[in-house]
Amino acid sequence: MKFAAAVKKQASQFIIRNHIILLSFFLPAFILELAYAVHGIFPFSKWDVLIIDLYHQYAPFISDLQDKFRTLSSLLYSWKGGLGTNYLPLFGYYLASPLNLLTVLFPKDYLTEAVLFLTLLKVGLAGACFSIYLKGVHRKQSLITAAFSLLYALSSYVLVFSWNIMWMDSIYLLPLIMLGMVRLVRDGRGIYFCITLALALFTNFYMAFFICFFALLYYPVCFFQYHGVGERALLFKRTVQFAGYSLLSTGLSAILVLPTYFALKLTSAANNIFPKTLTYYFDMFDFITRHFTFPSPSIREGMPNIYSGIIVLILIPVYFFSRSIRMKEKLWHLALLLTMILSFNMDILNFIWHGMHFPNQIPYRFSFVYVFLVLSMCYKAFDSLQEFTGKQIGAICVTILGLVVISQKFDDLKLDYLTMYASIASIVLYAAALTVDRARYIRPSTRLLIVMLVIITEVTGNTILTINKIDLVEGYSVRDGYSSGKEVKEIRRQIADISKSDTGFYRMELMPPKTTNDPYLYNYRGLSFFSSTSSKLPVKMLENLGYHSNSINSVGYEGSTAILDSLFGIKYLIYRSMNIEEKLYKKIASTDEITVFTNPYALPLGFQVPVELKKFYSYSSNPFDAQNSLMKSISGIKDILVPIDQKQGVQYNLTYNSSGTKYYSFKRTDKDNSSTAKVQIKVEKDQQVYLYFKAPFNMKGSAFVTVNGKKVDFNPRHSTIIDLGFCKSGTLPEMEITFDKTAPESGRFEVYSSGLDIPAFEKAISIIRDQAMIVDKVMDTGIRGSVEIKTAGLMAMSVLYDKGWHVKVDGKEVQTLAIDDSLLAFELAEGPHTVETWFIPDKFFLGLGITMISLLILILLFIKRLIIKRQKNNPYFSDM
Repeated sequence: MKFAAAVKKQASQFIIRNHIILLSFFLPAFILELAYAVHGIFPFSKWDVLIIDLYHQYAPFISDLQDKFRTLSSLLYSWKGGLGTNYLPLFGYYLASPLNLLTVLFPKDYLTEAVLFLTLLKVGLAGACFSIYLKGVHRKQSLITAAFSLLYALSSYVLVFSWNIMWMDSIYLLPLIMLGMVRLVRDGRGIYFCITLALALFTNFYMAFFICFFALLYYPVCFFQYHGVGERALLFKRTVQFAGYSLLSTGLSAILVLPTYFALKLTSAANNIFPKTLTYYFDMFDFITRHFTFPSPSIREGMPNIYSGIIVLILIPVYFFSRSIRMKEKLWHLALLLTMILSFNMDILNFIWHGMHFPNQIPYRFSFVYVFLVLSMCYKAFDSLQEFTGKQIGAICVTILGLVVISQKFDDLKLDYLTMYASIASIVLYAAALTVDRARYIRPSTRLLIVMLVIITEVTGNTILTINKIDLVEGYSVRDGYSSGKEVKEIRRQIADISKSDTGFYRMELMPPKTTNDPYLYNYRGLSFFSSTSSKLPVKMLENLGYHSNSINSVGYEGSTAILDSLFGIKYLIYRSMNIEEKLYKKIASTDEITVFTNPYALPLGFQVPVELKKFYSYSSNPFDAQNSLMKSISGIKDILVPIDQKQGVQYNLTYNSSGTKYYSFKRTDKDNSSTAKVQIKVEKDQQVYLYFKAPFNMKGSAFVTVNGKKVDFNPRHSTIIDLGFCKSGTLPEMEITFDKTAPESGRFEVYSSGLDIPAFEKAISIIRDQAMIVDKVMDTGIRGSVEIKTAGLMAMSVLYDKGWHVKVDGKEVQTLAIDDSLLAFELAEGPHTVETWFIPDKFFLGLGITMISLLILILLFIKRLIIKRQKNNPYFSDM
């Protein structure tokens, strides 16, 4: 009983001592959950929070990380997506947040709830950490501390980009890092700054880059806020400390940052060119309106998301007019504020801020540091409000009110009436709340409570409306069928059954896919992948062979051929729905939800190919020709995919003509209505039939192929292979493409049709399989196997090439090479061989060494600090 009473007492004391920080945590999390509840997010209705890349990338990666945590698998490599992945950069870019460990508490069926929990947790931490920052800098706290923390945690940046869940760690770490900088500059203690910055670099080095850049700009502002211009010796000392601790934090995270950095150098994002001309994005008035209440969210494109309460526009003038704030502090903050605004508006500065790169959509990703800056200034301005009369505060509010009213006169702003009226109402409420103590006597705590209630009202309304706008533009997804539901349960059961019955190496895929990362979402070895860490060369190769791709960093298994399935070892296909007749593959399971087939032609992970394959390069044109060329180079068998004739069908609101039987130029006669084009395929013998649709530029619409009265749907907005299954002689499949009224008026699309010559295909597979590797053991980061080579040549692996791959043949390490700049290969002499491969990410050991040295230095610095502290507290030393 005494122990329980003691625990209860300590808990009560903790809550009393930290009640503002706890309020700063729970209030924004509660308001965001309230907004989600209003919009029917589970458990209040059938929706979940997954949109855009959170749906296709981040949630599947979290599912895979759950699997790795539960099975204690390696974080260096993954066999899941993309024919195998250098996992450490992917982990560093998306998954390194320590909070992800909490997802193991959620069953697979509750993956979407794990994401929701992480979102609310990180938003709550953003509020709590900003509160800690304000308390640490100003050495006091009150209800207004929690109010400003709410403005930070639920800024428009956080709301609009919260689906980038791996970015949110940087939002709550930024205040702690800046508190560490204050302690470094003010008190000469830098370990806190070093550790928090290292944590930011480790959790997401991409966002940490913005923090580092901001810290570099903020350092002189911070120094001269606490010290004089003439303190040159101290300036030198603190600058050396700032640089040293910054480098040390980078060193601490090197084990992750270094391999990730070198992996990203191989991606398409590494080739951006520095702008040659100076371009301005917007007028200053446009920028000011982004602070108004209920601003329209910029999700993929648009102005910066910088709203953090319209009170910012009231308090910024207060900051610069305040007599208690020193002039030098104002000037330094003004310089930094103008630098930030110019960084939003000038393409060159914007390019530099984004790491010498123009991002693909999602504009102004560094806006959160601006939000932090203005709220830090406004908090100090709020403290100086007592210097101003009610009339002066009213004059500022009226001026801001005038800006809001005038804004409706600018047609190019397209300001919503809701935004205008909500801004007017908010300004009136703030004017009353900030001057209520002038009208009559009230206690200071009551005044703070009134201001806080106004802030809560504005932020709650903005949160609910912003979530609604995001839903209208992007659409939150249906929970059932993603990671939960009857169909998903059956898919997972079949994957588990296959794993038990087939202990060898194989790949599988789902049709149609739910995401571009289904292998990660459902935890199987597959081909589909979508990651910013993907090397651009394999993406191009797989696109040339016919897979759907964005030509940047993703490849999707939306359709394939027996040739590609077999070469890449795709042994099992699970169909969610199936409208084709399949005779080439064998059905092994069928339920009301799914049908499972096995590919008897699937090849092992490695097989011998001629040395001449070193010179093979795929090309972007007809993917069926590319596949034929690849099979001929490997097996010597040519023309496995044979062209099939096609002809134009009936069209509606569209004229088009064909050049040959593959190229179709079209023109929509009435652009205000939808249009339809049809292409007929002439099947003259029994065979497996494949189509390849090369989409027109900026296509918008829908499409399907009718085969024997059944519809085979496909997405015409991008190029893809379409498997029509087995078609009997005389069958006339017809492709129907519908162009939305928003589609281009004219353009060109291409349709390639081929039938599989099964005898030639089976002969080629037999030749390849004759000298294939026997895989004895599959490990997290490599394989062991054996092979009998009749004639010296290359061993080609259906694994993506990476510098991190190492190969031993008969116990001796050999040099690796890349076929088509993409597939792992190495030379083998005639005779029997044992083969062992293992993967270590490029620069991993260098990063590990730097991290270990940095950690040792940090420990020594910490010991030194303890010794100094003990000496100061020891009377013997203090008297000396």
